Amino acid sequence: MLHVDEQPETLHIYVVREEAPKPQLFPIVLSALALFVLVVLSVAVPYQQPVTRVTIRVPAILLPFKTFTATTAIVPTGIKTYPATTAHGILTITNGSVIEQTLPAGLTFMSSSGISIVTDRATYVPPGSADGYGLSTVPAHVLTAGINLATLSVDQTLGTSLYVRNLQPFTGGRPAYSMKVVTAQDRQRAIQKTRSVLARVSIGLHYPCNDALTIGKQTVNESWRCQFVTYRLPEFYHVTGIKLVGKNLILNAWFIERPVYRSLK
Repeated sequence: MLHVDEQPETLHIYVVREEAPKPQLFPIVLSALALFVLVVLSVAVPYQQPVTRVTIRVPAILLPFKTFTATTAIVPTGIKTYPATTAHGILTITNGSVIEQTLPAGLTFMSSSGISIVTDRATYVPPGSADGYGLSTVPAHVLTAGINLATLSVDQTLGTSLYVRNLQPFTGGRPAYSMKVVTAQDRQRAIQKTRSVLARVSIGLHYPCNDALTIGKQTVNESWRCQFVTYRLPEFYHVTGIKLVGKNLILNAWFIERPVYRSLK
């Protein structure tokens, strides 16, 4: 018998890992962008149920009359200036001489306080006699405007025989002054303010109001007497506009129609 010596074989096994394919970024970015656009559209354009818009004519229901009153003070803004005025009076002239005299216009005399008084016209002074002094009067005015003179402010001798006095005060002198006055624009502003107050307190649906306006020296008073109206409409209507036409109301409204369920049978 033949014997063969078998020697064992050695097998070497090598394991090599294959590289996984790298993911592509473009599909990921595109998917993220599409998701973002979808979210934005959902927020910006939310779903709204379809609405139906209608115009409805309904009868106006009359309510009791209401009266509103407002008063506004007229604030003067105009300025009126009054010039100074001159005081006037009478000078009394006595003549102790037997010789008559004629005094010209514009003759100036001085008061005890140094104020000049000027005669307004010429005057004839008769002579004195055994019965007494010759007497004459002449109108005069204070040269400086705005000043008055008390009685006997003028007590002066003219020459040797004429005596000049004011036996009554000089009056009418007034300094220049300014004061505020009401203008047409002031009255108009007060009227507008009054009507704005009435417009705020008379909010509601009503016919044109009856207007009673009184303009005084210092105030504007106005009253509105208004006829209010109302209407009846189902609650599911949403009114967007109202117009009062005669005894009716024209309403612009919208509503959402209720879904109608139909049987599949």
